[in-house]
Amino acid sequence: MKRKFLVDFLQNKRSATAGVASVQQTLRADQEKLEKGKKKFSKTIIAFAILAVLTLLFQSGAAGVFTFAAIAIGLYALKYFRYISPANEAIQKDQATLQQELNDPFYQQEAKEFPEKFYNYWDALRLWKLVNENRARDLQEAFNILETQHFQEDQLAAQEEIRSLQEDIAASTHSAAVNSGIAAVSSTISAFNSRK
Repeated sequence: MKRKFLVDFLQNKRSATAGVASVQQTLRADQEKLEKGKKKFSKTIIAFAILAVLTLLFQSGAAGVFTFAAIAIGLYALKYFRYISPANEAIQKDQATLQQELNDPFYQQEAKEFPEKFYNYWDALRLWKLVNENRARDLQEAFNILETQHFQEDQLAAQEEIRSLQEDIAASTHSAAVNSGIAAVSSTISAFNSRK
């Protein structure tokens, strides 16, 4: 069962996790549509509103004011009913679907057994490889192996950082020694020249 869950997770089939992931992806896409919808015609609407105000200030006639104001209001209505309102409805629908998926007992059971720190495709793939290559008998053993691998990778990264820092310190020390040698030679030459 756990092996099947992991395979479903990786292949993005209709398992509990894949369902939640796909709903979250759809929600993000709809939120992006909403943001794009809010930006549509914004500069044009502002420009026509400014033109309406300028026309009113310079008393160029009521027809110009009403024309520019009507265009600005019309564009805003088009933007709202064509882009913003449908995106808001889609987001509400996605949020309801997401909540329904999260409340699914199958998802909650699988989520309890699958540590959240491994809820990314790279770690899930590594877990699947450990189980598939028979390097781990079950998913729990694969969790332990992967945790050990993460610890070792962190240790290697820390060692590499320390080594890099030591190289930087050695280079700084060498440069300081060379500079102090140059300064000593320079002061000796200055002292020799001042004695003459």
